[in-house]
Formats: sequence, structure tokens, C-alpha cells
Amino acid sequence: MQKVSRMNKPFWSQRQSGFTILQMIITVVIIAIVSAFGILGIKNARAEMRKQNSARRFAAYLEKARADSVRRHAATGSEAIVQTFGEGTSTFTVRMDFDGTGNLQTRTFSLDEGVTFNNVAQTVTFDWRGRIPDKLVFQIINEALPSIPVDVSGSGDITINDTIFGDLAVPEIALAEVSPDVVPDPTPNPDATPNPDATPTPTPDPTPTPPGNGNGGGNDNGNGNPNSTPSPTPLPEPSPSPTADPSPSASPSPVPLACASSVSPNALSLSQSVSGQGTGTVSFTLTNATGTHSIAVSTGGSGSPLTLSVSPATLTGDGSATVTIGARSGVGNRGTFSVNISASPSCGATQQVIVSVGN
Repeated sequence: MQKVSRMNKPFWSQRQSGFTILQMIITVVIIAIVSAFGILGIKNARAEMRKQNSARRFAAYLEKARADSVRRHAATGSEAIVQTFGEGTSTFTVRMDFDGTGNLQTRTFSLDEGVTFNNVAQTVTFDWRGRIPDKLVFQIINEALPSIPVDVSGSGDITINDTIFGDLAVPEIALAEVSPDVVPDPTPNPDATPNPDATPTPTPDPTPTPPGNGNGGGNDNGNGNPNSTPSPTPLPEPSPSPTADPSPSASPSPVPLACASSVSPNALSLSQSVSGQGTGTVSFTLTNATGTHSIAVSTGGSGSPLTLSVSPATLTGDGSATVTIGARSGVGNRGTFSVNISASPSCGATQQVIVSVGN
């Protein structure tokens, strides 16, 4: 039997190998998706690192300011101070003795790129014991990532990303009633010694008043008579000024009152866990309004630390709308935030409500 050489076979009968176009397209798509997730993960990781670094650096300056006040035994007016400037800002100032010479200096520092504060403007003033008048929470946020709280307790303790606020976690202490431990002195007080009758002081005889009419005219005109009164000099009568008659045809035009808005109350205190304190309401009122206005409600910073709703959503003419504000759970939603309420078309200034959220 004669063997047929492989080289003598037609080219279409030879075995082919490789990838089809569809297989290449699928492979490229998979690589693109995996690369996109990888790039997004790296981006989020870098953003998280910047946020963490900013929170630690801010907390470090709080600690330095507190230690400076304690070291200097700071008197009133010379305490170390750390100040922030509201939602969306990325700078803070520190006033303290930086070089150890006793001279207070104020320096400005910035958070990392893309990192901002997410709470209202607040100032921390450490006294000579390192304490502050009331607890404060600073929320530090980066893009859409959850914010990090930096807590300063009333005693001056500083914590980062704590789950609860320590001051509010301390239970109330019930003080027990005790009997007085001071025994009253049974010895009666001696009666006061009566004062002897005071000798009355005699009233001196009044000095006779010299003759005179008491009108201050002491000119005797050379005749020795002190009672003579000088003649007054007549003054000319003032000429009456003619008063112009108002024009009967002129009538004042009424000035329309400007549209105004108001809110009541302008502050709320909410709790994340206490029943009945999770939500609060404020009343937004339009005065001297014409036409229909839409009511807009938003927080001053990034993210959604609060739940917001308004009813009714529009007002025609004068009227009031009820804005309901609720607290969200989570460490990034504790602190003091601002809520802006406005009307569109514009009617007066935008009203602001300060909302404090605790554990």
C-alpha cells in the first residue's frame, strides 16, 4: 500500500489551531472588568488612607494643644485652642506655645487632599486642667466613604472612630438621701444685752432768715435794699413761619412688603438609641409670599448623616411646612450638623437648623 505524504495533502485538510475573534473579545472584556475593579479598589484604598491620616493628624494636634495648656497652667484667656470652620472645609487652626518660649502662636493646618470636615464650625478650648466646657465630635469625611469621628470628651480625652460617645455612656448616678451629720449646738444663745436708752440730741434753734424775696435778685441799686428786683429785658416775638399746605393731589403709593421666611425652632437634639428622641420637627414659614414656592431641605455637609422630609413640599402664598429630621445609626452620624431649608423661587434668606446627634 502506498503511503501518502503529509506534504501532499491539500491545505484545507490540514489541522488548524488558534483563537476565534469571539474568544479574544471575551478575554479582553474580562481583563477590562478585573482591571477596573482593581483600579477602583486602589483608588478607594488611597482615599481611605488619606482620611485615616487626616483624622490621626487632627487628633494629634488636639493632644498637643491639651498638653500645652496643662504644661503652661494656662490662665483664662491664654488657653490652647483648636478651631474648625464648618462643613466642606479642609483647614483648622491651632493656638498654642509651639516653640516652648511662652509665646502663643496661631498656625493653620490642612487635611489631606479630598478630605474635609463634615460638621458645623466648632472650637475646642482646653483649660489648665486639660478639660473643655462640653463634649465635641468632629466628623472627617472623604468623598463617598463613611466619615471618621474624632471625639473630645468633657475631661479632654480624645478618641478616633469610637463606636459611642463616652460621656453619654456613663449612667446617671442616683444620690442617696442621708441625715445631716452636723449636730446642732444644744446650748442656747444668751439673750442680747439691751442697749441703754440713748440720750436725745437737742435740735438747734433755726437761724432766722434775713429779709428777702428769695428770687436771687441781690442787686440793691445803691440804696441798700436787698429786696429790689431788676426789670427784665423784653425779647422780640418770633415771627411765625408759614406752613405749606400739603398738595391734595399727592397720595403715597403703598410699598409691597418683601417675602420673608423663618424657622422655629432653630436647634434640635436627637439620639440614635433613646426611644422617642430619634426624630424632631421644625416649622418653616413664609410671610408676604405670592405664588407657589417649592421647599428644599438639605444637610450642609457631605453624605447623609440625617433623614430629611418636608410636608407639604410646596406652599402657595403665606403658609407653613413641617420639616421632619431624624437621626441615623452609625459612628459617622454622631455630632453636630446643619440643615438648610429654603424656598424656590427665593423667599427671604435660607434658614438653618443646628442638629446635635448623640448615642
